[in-house]
Amino acid sequence: MADQLTDKDLCEALSDLFVDNHVDYDAIASVAKHFPLRHVETVLFEWVAPVCHTNTLAPIPSVWSGFEPEQLWRDIAEHRGKEARAGLIERGISRGRQLYLRQKFAQEWRELAKRISTAQD
Repeated sequence: MADQLTDKDLCEALSDLFVDNHVDYDAIASVAKHFPLRHVETVLFEWVAPVCHTNTLAPIPSVWSGFEPEQLWRDIAEHRGKEARAGLIERGISRGRQLYLRQKFAQEWRELAKRISTAQD
């Protein structure tokens, strides 16, 4: 199974950090453990969080049971495409957003990284 996991699978698992429900860190780690930890961190903060974090800001979040996988992957691809074409000002805004997301979700990342390390042992 591990050989069949893709970045799409990783993104789907990581998106569960942003649903309005109990976060199952062990379930996310069961997928993420098949990828290098640095890659998981990059995918979380540069691909998934920019697309999904607004769900955590809404008074009544629209996603509470999970993001739709195909739409999530399309949204991430669109975000990454915009990032690749971004000019100087947009890149600066993007860096600022990443710093914000890394700070806002630092506790979740620490917990997930701990669970990934445990799952890899």
